Amino acid sequence: MLGYINFRNNKQLDDALPHGLLNAQGLGTLEQYRYGLFSFGWCGCEIIAVYNFLQMLGKPKPLSEIAREIYRYGHLLLGFFGTNVYVLPHYFKKHGIPALHTTDKKVFLQYAPKGRFGLVSFWTGKVMRSSIHTVAYRIEEDGGVTVFNRYNKKDFDHHYADLAEAFASYPFLTASWV
Repeated sequence: MLGYINFRNNKQLDDALPHGLLNAQGLGTLEQYRYGLFSFGWCGCEIIAVYNFLQMLGKPKPLSEIAREIYRYGHLLLGFFGTNVYVLPHYFKKHGIPALHTTDKKVFLQYAPKGRFGLVSFWTGKVMRSSIHTVAYRIEEDGGVTVFNRYNKKDFDHHYADLAEAFASYPFLTASWV
């Protein structure tokens, strides 16, 4: 029932989203989206990362539909803890997306730079004493990395020299890339 109510709310917002890849889940239209009992400003990063991933893949899907589909099997405590990041590979598989996945940071830092883009989930501070955040990223032609929705209230892309600079200092959970 809650999933349906949120979908009705979110579907009305889809046309108001900015074009292209999304940033700043805690601002503007994105903050008005609902996931479980909360707004995207609290728990929408996984949904936004999947949206951005699908945009870069050339298989866009409305943000409201991504949230509805993932919520059914991925929400954690009605969205209080966001989405179970380990269900994202299952979402990709279900939709025929040939993404590679790992839960090993060394494997990610070694092989993901050979891809074009992906998403990564990590602890923002100490393990179990901080929040988890999931972002989409793109590998640029010069080997640099552009990260989308890196911060809750920063409405711009963040650029790094490579994946190690962007993510190596954070406790790693999982990543998917193509």
